[in-house]
Amino acid sequence: MSTHAVPIDIKEQGVIWLLPPYSWSIRHIARKLDLSPSVIARWRLELVQKGLLPENEKISSIDGDKWTPERRFSVVLETATLSEMELADYCRRTGLFVEQVKEWRVISIKAHEMKMTENRRADRELREAKSRLRDLEKELQRKDKALAEAAALLMLREKFNALWDNSGED
Repeated sequence: MSTHAVPIDIKEQGVIWLLPPYSWSIRHIARKLDLSPSVIARWRLELVQKGLLPENEKISSIDGDKWTPERRFSVVLETATLSEMELADYCRRTGLFVEQVKEWRVISIKAHEMKMTENRRADRELREAKSRLRDLEKELQRKDKALAEAAALLMLREKFNALWDNSGED
């Protein structure tokens, strides 16, 4: 589609998606509208020139590659209680996109769920191991008693034999 032949309603929709609360990425809007990302970038530049969007260098980190996992988690925590409008404002100030933060939130939740599942599995294994240990300790005590009893019987037999041997000589 030619850049000059973009219908007004499509441009309006693209501009709406560039602004909060959407704050969608240029590539995402380009895919949705089946336009070149450069057309959407020009619309974004127009919004920046009108003062409707901040000019921010960090906007190029669309994939979040420059954001460490710790920083991403920090962003998720900072934005957890924000409304859509507050989240869009936060994203404008930090050079992020709302969809990035939402994706990071989903990833954080999944990681937490995986950790909870691992913890439950580890707790179950620990309980089973403790139960097995108790059973083994009981078995050991039983065998210790049996061994002590057998040793006592052997000692008694030795004493008994020693007594009979001594009484035969008298």
